[in-house]
This record gives sequence, C-alpha cells and structure tokens, in this order.
Amino acid sequence: MLYRIYRGRLTFKLYVIIVLIIIVTVCGYLFPQFRFNPIAPVTVQPSTLHSRTSRHLSKLVTVVFRQFEDFDNDVADSVQSFVSAYPNMPVVVVCDNTPYPPFPFSATNETLRNVKVVSLELRLEASPRELNPLTYILTEYVLFVPDSVRVSRRVLQQAVAANTGITSNIVAIGIANSHLICQQLKWNYVDWTLQYNKDASGKLCDAVHGQHALLMKTSLLHTLPQPFGLPFPESLYLQTAVKNVKVQILDGKLGAGRSMLKSPGAKQRVSRRMRDNRVALYKQLGVKALIREDGRVQWFGCKRETQRCFPSVQGTPSYILSGRNTPPCCRRNMRRAAGHVLHALLQAGTRCWLETTSLLGAVVSGDILPWAEYVEIGIHASDVSRVSWLQRGGADADGFVWERATKGHYYRVAFSATNRVYVLLLPFTARNGTMWPADWVLAHQREFPERHLHPLAQIQFAGRQAPAPNDARAFLDLKLGNGAVERCNRIGSKLLFP
Repeated sequence: MLYRIYRGRLTFKLYVIIVLIIIVTVCGYLFPQFRFNPIAPVTVQPSTLHSRTSRHLSKLVTVVFRQFEDFDNDVADSVQSFVSAYPNMPVVVVCDNTPYPPFPFSATNETLRNVKVVSLELRLEASPRELNPLTYILTEYVLFVPDSVRVSRRVLQQAVAANTGITSNIVAIGIANSHLICQQLKWNYVDWTLQYNKDASGKLCDAVHGQHALLMKTSLLHTLPQPFGLPFPESLYLQTAVKNVKVQILDGKLGAGRSMLKSPGAKQRVSRRMRDNRVALYKQLGVKALIREDGRVQWFGCKRETQRCFPSVQGTPSYILSGRNTPPCCRRNMRRAAGHVLHALLQAGTRCWLETTSLLGAVVSGDILPWAEYVEIGIHASDVSRVSWLQRGGADADGFVWERATKGHYYRVAFSATNRVYVLLLPFTARNGTMWPADWVLAHQREFPERHLHPLAQIQFAGRQAPAPNDARAFLDLKLGNGAVERCNRIGSKLLFP
C-alpha cells in the first residue's frame, strides 16, 4: 500500500498528507495530555499565565472612581480600560448625586455586569447599606483611581506585590507623566492647625501630591470615619495620617486617558468646587490654620466680618471642654485688638499695664496664653477720662468697638461689631497704697500693693513691648497663688477655668 502511495500521482499524495495533518491536529486537540516530545520541560504559554494572573487580580482588587467632574469626565473609557483587561474585576463609581449627564454605558450590558454606580445622595427608600459604598467592596484590596486613567497589567501586579505582607501601608501609583510629591502631615487637634511639609526622601509619606492612584487594603478602609469624603484623596490622607498609616510611591505608572477641562471656564469651575470642598472639610474637622510647605499660613477661621469661632462663654469656654486651646484665628485677632488698645491708651497718656492672664502669658511665652478667652489690661481709674473712646464708646476709625459693661465699672474693646473677641480694660483705684478693683468682680482678680506699678516695666507681649508691673512673678503669685508661672504649663487652662 505504501508502495502504491509512493508510485501514485502527486495530487493523491497531497490529499494523503493533508488528511494526516488533520488527524494529528484533531488528536492533539482531543487528547492534550499526549505530547510528541515528553522529554522537553513543560512550560505555560505567556498568554495562559497572563490569563491566570488576571483572574487572580480580579478576585483581589475592586476599582473605585471617586474624584471626577459631572460635566466633563473620562469615566466611561476609564472603566472600559479595566473591564477589557479584567472582565471579572469589580468596578465601583462613587458619585455625590445621580450623575448628569449620565455615563454613556448601560449597567445591563453583560460586559459591564461587575460595574456599579453608587450615589451618595439621600434617598428615603434606600437602606443604609445601599448608601454605603463599602457594601460593594468585598475584595481584599481597593484601588482608588482618578479620572482619565488607563490600566497597566504589569504595574497593577507590581502594586499588589508591593502591598502584599504590609499590614497597613498604602501604595501610590503615578499617572503617566505626573510628578508626585511626598508630604509629611501634622494635625494638631489641640491648636486647630494642619501643617504640610515636603519630604525629600520620598520613601514613606503621610500624603502624596499629584495625579495618582491608591492601592490599599479594604480592612484599613473600614477603620476610617469618612473614607469617601471630598476633596479626595486629601480627606483620605488626613484620616490615615492620624492612624500613622504611611504611603509608598511605586516606581511604575498607569497610563493616561484623554485630556479634559481644556477651557479656562472649566478649570475655574473645578478650582472653585475644590476650594468649597476643602473649606467644608476644614470646617467639619475644625481646621483654622493651614501651614503649607513653604511656611505660608492660610486661615480658615474667623475674620473681622465673621463671628468668632466659639459661642458666648458661661463659666468655662466650649473649646476647653473639647480639649482644645483658643482657636489660632481668635488669638491672632486678640493680638490685633490688644496692640490697637495699648497704642490708644499710651498715646492718651494713661497709666496702664498687662493684667493677670495676659501678664502670665507674657512671662511664660511672650504672647497670649494658648487658652485665653480675652486680653486683660489694667488702667488707673483716674486716667479713664483721658481716653475719648472710653467716654463716648462706639466703633473707631479702624473698626474696633469700644463699650462699657452694663454691670460693673469696666470696659471692653471688641475686634469688630461682628467678631466679638475682645480686650478687657479693668480700672483700679489707688487707696492707701493699695490698688482696688473699681466696682467690678472677676474670679481671679484681687487688690494688690501699689508699689508693683512704681515704676512700670516693659515686657514682650503679642509682638510688641507692653507696660507691666515691675516684679511680674511676685505680682502673679499674689494674684494666682505661689508658683503661678511654674504651675501654668503643668496645670494649663485649669489654672483659670477650674
């Protein structure tokens, strides 16, 4: 038979060869366990290995989009980038309100079966679970990505590998050519102050500035009070920094999508919304002063045109009950008021001096006490008539409001008609070598020998030289008890507000 095939026509030979090839191919497909070269090592094809890794990451990571603009975004194409690379990976798009215009994709599309759009808008018919994005994050890791991003399989694998074995750290992944800046963050709750510093080493950061994605463990997300707060990720970094969670910057980068927000109007709109979100966040947290990397201070507290940061005091100020000092903006406004009042009094030729609480702050730190409610200045009662504003009252040319107390013979100078942080002017009357309060009563005030005012001394206070009793420590011991200066820092506000 083989001889006939060998002697046959060429066409017949070709038919036989084709049939043999088909038989071998079908057998190889139906019985893959058989190999023609069993001695060679078995290797997995790159495509098969990639497929297995993709399925593995799909079970590990949930992608979350949080910061984007309704009127101009690339969310649809960014979502499609992840869906194409990882068809089974969960994707959650978190919105403040129902997006309009809606995203150009349908949730009923089978290829987008794992994509969920979650609105934080209050809906009376919804349950708490439906309004909580954490309900839809069931994987071990969560990847927060900004708008207009394209996934890189290799970089995502690197990020997961970098986070494997780390208990609480976060991995930051840059986008395209974005320059990431490592920042150290200090949140001083007691002094209402938030401070950022640039970290040149860039190894372990409290926060990262620049367009980037964040990979973190979902278990960490559950420990944060508001993990999806705006502006994002600034709000997230404030919460993780308090828990001493560090951020590592990955060497690899994800791809960038299409360019957006090209018009100046769109950029201004986004900048304004970011500023509003930041002001709302700082108001919620009680951030009154923001110290930037270059040392500039940005104020978010009270101004001359706004009310002060704490309500009317009934016994102990509200901020002390909260475990805080006087808001720094209020202390700044008190310094301005104190400087203005001292200048007016000295210009009128009055005999005045720093009184108890203010003198204590001047001796301890050369400034207002961290927990002071007001500035106290003593004045000879016989010199009150020299100051015209103490006689007529009202707002002066600089907007400071002079007024006399309705009960008691003392005066108050407010920072403005709206902002009521103030300076107390306390008249003392000299009788038989003793200075007596002139018909007013404060819990920590009492009479003192007149010799403390002859002569008056000068002391540094709130950025200027101010008149003071000639023996400040003895004066304070008389008013507040022995060792008042030494006890000041140890006892703190309890010294004045027991």
